[in-house]
Amino acid sequence: MRSVVLICFILSLVAGKSTAVIEVSKCYLNCMAVCAVPSSLLTVGLCALKCTADCIAIASSPMNLNRVDTRYFCKLGCATSCCTKSSTKKDFAEKKVESCVNTCDQICMKA
Repeated sequence: MRSVVLICFILSLVAGKSTAVIEVSKCYLNCMAVCAVPSSLLTVGLCALKCTADCIAIASSPMNLNRVDTRYFCKLGCATSCCTKSSTKKDFAEKKVESCVNTCDQICMKA
C-alpha cells in the first residue's frame, strides 16, 4: 500500500508543471472524477492523495530543480495528511480540500 502511494507521489512530482494559475478545487474535482470512477483500481483515498499532490504541483509555480523547495514539500505533506480525508465517492468535497490546502500554504509560509 505504501509503495503505491509513494509511486503516485513520485509520478506527480516528475510530471510536467504548468505555469498557468488554476484553482485547486477545479483541478481536484476533475482529477477525482477521472481517478475515482467505479471501474478504477484505486480507492477514493489513494485518488485523493494523488489528486492533491498533482493539483498542488500544477497550482504552484514551477519548481527550480536545482534547489529543494521546502515550502512546496511542506504544503504537499500537510495537504496529503490533512486535506484528503473529507473526500468520498459521492462527494469529492473539492472546496473543502481547497480551503484546507490554502490553510496548509499559510502554515508553511510561517515555517
